[in-house]
Amino acid sequence: MKIAITGASGHIGSVLCRKLIEQGHEVTALVRNSTKSLEGLPLIIQKGNLLDINSLRLLLKNQDVVIHAAGLIRLGYKFDQQLYDVNVQGTKNIFDISKEMNIKKIIHFSSIHVYKQKPYNLSISEEREFVDENSVFYDQTKRDAHLLAIEAAQGGQNVSIICPTAVIGPHDYMPSKLGRAIKAIHRGLFPVMLKGGFDFVDVRDVADATIQTIETGESGETYIVGGNYHTLKELSDIILKIKGKKRGIIEVPAFLGRIGIPFIRIYSGIVKKDPIFDNVYLNILLDGNKNIDSEKAVKTLNHRKTELEKTLKDTIDWFQNGKNESENDH
Repeated sequence: MKIAITGASGHIGSVLCRKLIEQGHEVTALVRNSTKSLEGLPLIIQKGNLLDINSLRLLLKNQDVVIHAAGLIRLGYKFDQQLYDVNVQGTKNIFDISKEMNIKKIIHFSSIHVYKQKPYNLSISEEREFVDENSVFYDQTKRDAHLLAIEAAQGGQNVSIICPTAVIGPHDYMPSKLGRAIKAIHRGLFPVMLKGGFDFVDVRDVADATIQTIETGESGETYIVGGNYHTLKELSDIILKIKGKKRGIIEVPAFLGRIGIPFIRIYSGIVKKDPIFDNVYLNILLDGNKNIDSEKAVKTLNHRKTELEKTLKDTIDWFQNGKNESENDH
């Protein structure tokens, strides 16, 4: 089968490429800048981006399936034109060109953050309300793109939607904020850990569920692909256990993290890297729902949940191989 992937050099995209190639599919990868995460893989590289219509036509020519995993992540509450253009207009371009090219199946990557986290006592399923205009703007752009996917399915295109939770795992070339945090904790750079947590899912489990969506994912349907909720302290303690440290990290209230944000910004400016966390990230941390319902993906996509300790061990082993430098891509 001929499969095109947007965001192919990103964390999820590069794992998808590897698994699809292992299964014998012919992969064409849309790449904006760096191809480091795809080096050595037998696939076709198509340079371009979501706003370049010509590159999208070249990407989707003669393809059977397109997996739209590209997107721009930037956290803030104000309107961000580039974020909107890439995540919303870019998604519209994918559906428009896919219709023009008669693509048989489209898998659109959304996010668990398109859904309202409250009320916390009720689990988040695919029936939960979408976020409103007071949410993080990134979440709003993913919501709007999600709605475009539903609209495309209603218009006759074969579209299934994947909503992953907090993705971690090997082949995190960028690395992501969570990947950087795992490295920092392993190096002992966090003497304490903030209260709060996420539903962590292994990137390989996300990729497997996505590939299964090609065969069993229904058009117009959304599938939440999650793992299990763990506090950041639990995450840290497992990382230190893998390292061989017996003593865990002390958990402190998240508001104390706000005190250190100015110093984190200064340090990030010196090393010229985005801060691992900021005020918006802390808000997300505090607003997370602990109850994520992935049963629909389990039943329809044969989604399996890897234990966090195995995921972290494999991730740390991969990072220690030194293959973790790349660029963000959309």
